[in-house]
Amino acid sequence: MKSVLVARLGLAAVMAFALSSCTTTQADLRKNPKSISKAALCRTLVENQDPNFRQEIAVELGRRNINPYDCYGMVQQQNQAAAALVAVALVGTAVAVCANNNCGGGSSYYSPPPRYRGNCQYDWQYDAAGNRCGRRSAYSRPGGW
Repeated sequence: MKSVLVARLGLAAVMAFALSSCTTTQADLRKNPKSISKAALCRTLVENQDPNFRQEIAVELGRRNINPYDCYGMVQQQNQAAAALVAVALVGTAVAVCANNNCGGGSSYYSPPPRYRGNCQYDWQYDAAGNRCGRRSAYSRPGGW
C-alpha cells in the first residue's frame, strides 16, 4: 500500500512539473516570440496573474490569429488529458501491485465442495450391498462426514 502511495505522489509531481514547464517567461516572449508554442502561450495566459504580461501574450496571440478565449478551452483539455493519463497510470499501478501481492484475498475461481468418498452421503442413497442407507448416512449423523 505504501508503494502505491509513493507512486501516486511521484506521478502527481511529474505531471505538475510537466504542466508547469509548458509556460513561458516574459523575457523569452520578448526575445523570440515566434519560438514559443501556442500551448505555452495559452497556458501562460491562463495561469499568469500579471496583467501587463497577459496583455503581451494576448498581442502575440492576436498576431497569430488565435482568439485568447480559445486558450481557456485548450488549457482545460490539456488538464483533462493529463488527469486521464494520471488515472490510467494509477489504475495500472494498483493492478500491478494487487497482482504481485494477491489482493484478491484467496482464490478468485470457484472451487466445488469436496466430494463424499463413501456410498452413504444421504439417507435416500444405497450402500455397496444394495441396502438403503437411512440413518447410517453422513447426512443423518451429528458431525456429518
